[in-house]
Order: sequence, then C-alpha cells, then structure tokens
Amino acid sequence: MLSWLAGCVVVGWIVIYNVLRIGGATPSEAAWPSLAAGAAAGAVVFGGALLLRRRLAASGRVLRSGPAAIPSPSELDPAQRDALRLAWPPLAALALVALAVGAYLAVDWLTDDGVRAKTTVILAAWNALVGLWLGDEALRLRRGEADGIESIVLGCTLTAVLAGVGLSRGLAEPGQVALIVLTAVAGSLIAIAVWRLQGARGVPFAAAGIVIVAALSLILPLAL
Repeated sequence: MLSWLAGCVVVGWIVIYNVLRIGGATPSEAAWPSLAAGAAAGAVVFGGALLLRRRLAASGRVLRSGPAAIPSPSELDPAQRDALRLAWPPLAALALVALAVGAYLAVDWLTDDGVRAKTTVILAAWNALVGLWLGDEALRLRRGEADGIESIVLGCTLTAVLAGVGLSRGLAEPGQVALIVLTAVAGSLIAIAVWRLQGARGVPFAAAGIVIVAALSLILPLAL
C-alpha cells in the first residue's frame, strides 16, 4: 500500500511538473510547486482508489485476490528462474550507470565555483543510493533470492523520474538518457518477474507502467 501511495505521488509530481514547464515555467520555478501539488493530487487519487476498493470488498466484490508469497530459491519453477535470469543483468547495468552518474554529479557539485544547485547534490545522492541498492538486489536475483523484489519496480520508477529532472536541467545528459532507458528495460523485466513469481495471474500492467513513465521522463524534457 505504501508503494502505491508513493507511486501516485511520483506520477502526480511528474505530470504537474511538465504541465508547469509547458506553461513556460523554468525548472526551478516548477520544481517545488509541482512537488506539493503532485503530492496532494497523488494522495487524493490514492485515497479515492482505496475507498472504492474497500466499498467493493464490503459489498462482496473483490477487484483482485492478494498476491502470492514469493517462493524461495529452491521452490522456483523453470519459468520463474528464466524471468530472474533475464532481469538481473540489466538491473546490474542500471546500478553501475547510476553509481557513475552519481559520482560525476558529486564531483561537478563539489568543484562548482558558483552557486551550488541543490538539484545536483540531490540527484548525486539518489544515484549513489539507488546504485548500491540495485547492485545488491542484482546479486541476490542472480542467486535466485527474490524476496522483496516488488520494491525494485518503484525504485526504477523514481530513478526514471529524477533522471528526467536531471535531463531537463542539462545535468550529465548522456548519463540521464542511459538511466532512463535502463530503468525501462530493467524495471519492466523485474515487473514481469514479480508477475511470474506471484502466479502469473492477470496482466502485468506494472511492466507497461514503468515503460510509460520512462518514456515520458525522456520525451517531455527533450520536447520542452
């Protein structure tokens, strides 16, 4: 539930940020107002969806059954093993690129003789954090240890959004583009792996969702 709330806030933020940018606001003028408005809009959408779900459950209708438990490495079937085998290499590549971009931004911020932008140090810190986290997750997936894998999709989504912000600010543009592309590839493969691990029920909408967020994070800054 917490990941759904965070996802709603992130989507609200990126939508309102780009609406303000299209309206003529500069990145610095759009950043904080869009975060506040996006958080409020995302919370409203999340609350409405949660209320609807509870009312449907109270009336005897369930939108979807709860997710199945993530199996242990010894319990994985061949399709699940294949999904993890496909997912961990791009995830490891994403972690390495995130660490490289984070190090570049940190050096750029420390050596800047003018006003040091807060955005630069925030992006550097996030990339360092996500690089270490996803690198560890990639090693665990390589061993077939998939518990907690669901949170990786949210991490990829946040990374794509923040890389879009960095791209709009002109901060290490090639690295930001590489991050966005890798979040789409790794995030969608992770989402498909989660779908398989939880029984392959329904349609893996999360895989399409991360691709859409990554595409918007890439296209909108380049179009503005």
